[in-house]
Amino acid sequence: MERETEKGKPQAVGRFFRPPAAFRSFFFPLQRLAADLLRLFLPQRCGLCGRRLDEGQEVVCAACYCELPFTRFHGRPGNPVERLFWGRLPIVRANAFFRYVPGADSSRLFLGLKYYDRPQTGRYFGRLMAADLAADGFFEGISLIVPVPLAPDRQRRRGYNQSEWLARGIAEVTGLPVAAEVVRRVRSNPSQTRLSAWQRRANVEGIFALADEARLAGRHVLVVDDILTTGSTLLSCASEVARVPGVRVSILVMGIAGRHPESVVPPQQRPEQC
Repeated sequence: MERETEKGKPQAVGRFFRPPAAFRSFFFPLQRLAADLLRLFLPQRCGLCGRRLDEGQEVVCAACYCELPFTRFHGRPGNPVERLFWGRLPIVRANAFFRYVPGADSSRLFLGLKYYDRPQTGRYFGRLMAADLAADGFFEGISLIVPVPLAPDRQRRRGYNQSEWLARGIAEVTGLPVAAEVVRRVRSNPSQTRLSAWQRRANVEGIFALADEARLAGRHVLVVDDILTTGSTLLSCASEVARVPGVRVSILVMGIAGRHPESVVPPQQRPEQC
């Protein structure tokens, strides 16, 4: 940031510096030209069909986007994500944006985000999820976003936490702060991919610990993850968050895997423990 002095020279404010208007009017068109040339010689491609993306498009082209397996739950009470936690953890609301179908074209988005160095996919779909849910009041009352943490060794190998990139995208739309440091993963568990539901539950016991309880106290916390299958990992993380006095928990995931009942149960018919 800067202020203009009486002589028209820029004045730095704090540690930020903003060039004068004359320089900006010359530099920014050159910056835009450079970006256009970069797109010309190194065009961005759709993550699914490989077609060149038009200006303004990100990650997937319009045609592929329209074919994605959206859940269209819109955070409704009793949706399949919420039902997975009934009797296990009291949550305020929950939602998933897509269905994760192994082997389907859309699954490559999840695999790219998680294993093939495409964190921008998480940020992009985080923004889309937030925009989709904002009109339904999903974020009302939520004050903090907590991405499910990775084990330190996995994050070092991968270079990023895919759930944190989803959280960043959500934050860009909602303005909510991301608190990636308040919960930590205290041990690395084996991959959940080939485990049964019972093995998954045993595999994630005690893998999370609170690192900043004071920041969570009395808050409504949105716990964010990439894929939900049985809910074991999310349950372990969210349960640790819910231990803090006065905390309420909601859950948002990019994808839900497996087969889950689609019926929406009216609030008056939901289990008492919810």
